[in-house]
Amino acid sequence: MGEKEERQRRILTVIASHAIGTQRALSEALSAAGISTTQSTLSKDLKQLGIVKSPDGEGGFRYRPPTEDARPYGSGSDLLARELRDFVVETGGAGHTLVLKTITGHAQGVCEAIDRAGWTEVVGTIAGENTIFILCQSVEERELLKERILEISQ
Repeated sequence: MGEKEERQRRILTVIASHAIGTQRALSEALSAAGISTTQSTLSKDLKQLGIVKSPDGEGGFRYRPPTEDARPYGSGSDLLARELRDFVVETGGAGHTLVLKTITGHAQGVCEAIDRAGWTEVVGTIAGENTIFILCQSVEERELLKERILEISQ
């Protein structure tokens, strides 16, 4: 088994056996298990594995393997519509950048759904805890994307 496969196997093992809610906590747990990784690599692994963040039942969030239980909103365009409708609370922007404000803790899920949509207007995205920056091809395309998001989220 290669280094990447072993690391990803360990990620799944760690999140299945511990309530891990941040990349930092996951990195520390992996380090304790003898796996050293960078934040960038860890982020890529989480995306490739389809790891999702879901409520932990105690007011926080934790990473979970991609299962139907962990993804209550389905997939594809249905997931995108639900993410936009349920969690986006404000839209704005400047220049080529569309800014979405979400309920705290949901920006990354919304951002992932937008990334998976593969919209041509989108050059790239960055998500924090409650803010998403979407770089668009032009100011005009930013406005078109904003209208599309508002229409989908109705």
